[in-house]
Amino acid sequence: MPSLGKDLIKIREHLDLTIHDIQNATKIPLSTLKSIEDDSIFEESKEIQTYIRSFVRTYGRKLGLDDQLVLEALDALEVGGYDHQLLKAYPELAPPSAKPVDKKIPEDKPADDSADESTKKNEVFDQAGTSHQYDAPDVTNRPKKSSRPEPPNVRNINWADMGKRFSTNRNNAPVRLIGIGLIVLVVLLTTYYIFTNDFFATDEPQITSTPPAPEETIQEDESGIPLEITESPTQEPEIDVPTELEETLYLTIYAATDRLEPIRVWSDLKPRVDPYWLEQGKAFNFEFSDTIRVRGQYGRMLLFLNGHRIDNFRQEYFNEEQNSVELTRDIFEDEERWASPVPLELPPNVAEPDSVVLRPSF
Repeated sequence: MPSLGKDLIKIREHLDLTIHDIQNATKIPLSTLKSIEDDSIFEESKEIQTYIRSFVRTYGRKLGLDDQLVLEALDALEVGGYDHQLLKAYPELAPPSAKPVDKKIPEDKPADDSADESTKKNEVFDQAGTSHQYDAPDVTNRPKKSSRPEPPNVRNINWADMGKRFSTNRNNAPVRLIGIGLIVLVVLLTTYYIFTNDFFATDEPQITSTPPAPEETIQEDESGIPLEITESPTQEPEIDVPTELEETLYLTIYAATDRLEPIRVWSDLKPRVDPYWLEQGKAFNFEFSDTIRVRGQYGRMLLFLNGHRIDNFRQEYFNEEQNSVELTRDIFEDEERWASPVPLELPPNVAEPDSVVLRPSF
């Protein structure tokens, strides 16, 4: 059975590359590369198909394979129809194809000279039993009747029938138009009659609710004479605005201008550097409690906390020792605005994300 992983090994060895060369160039874990080459990664249902396809495409780019060719091979593998599609880029590595077998067509047997219709004699007997022979008519050169219908010409056209067709079509068209016009006219007259006579109106009086008048207070002096009338102020409902950050915070990373391939994120709630591939227009939420680190294509991404955009994050929060942008809780505790969730504060000419979801777990 054709194997996609073995074809990758053939191309890699053909280019004098080792699996460590691929790992150094793509930063894909060595265990993942080995699972691709032995095809085990395609059989593990716990792996996300998006990540598997991204790993194989990255591997293929290092081998000089076209993205479209790799996608074609992955699609064929998913339906069980993979047949060395990757080796189209290197025909010299493709297995030899089976040669087509030439089927011999049996030759017609030579006709018996004695059965030649031009010389064959037919023998008949009369009532007296005397035999007579005569020459059979030559039917070999007779023209064969064609099964195709004869094309129309001036001679075989039925002009009378054609005139009837045109006259019928002409007579039917005005009748249809008149019928449609009458139907439209009836509908318009019915509608006008209904609305002008208040057909759907009811005799019940409509009750309208009036807002209650504000209470008035009369101030009096000691003699009981009213001094002035004052209206009691209306109280507006108070909105509770959170002033403290939640125990678990979520950093939103948005691939705003291009694909992120990949970004690497570490947080104190998931203390492991994992790669994440984000297509343009997608956004992931990453949880942390006190510290989170992000490394990737900073110019392509936007960072948000509770919807508030974090500006100039690379210049202000880059940690050279960790080679990452490092964000901590104390950065956001100084201002109360970070604690209240708002819609994403997007810069001008940047579209809303297609989706905002929690980071994939793997």
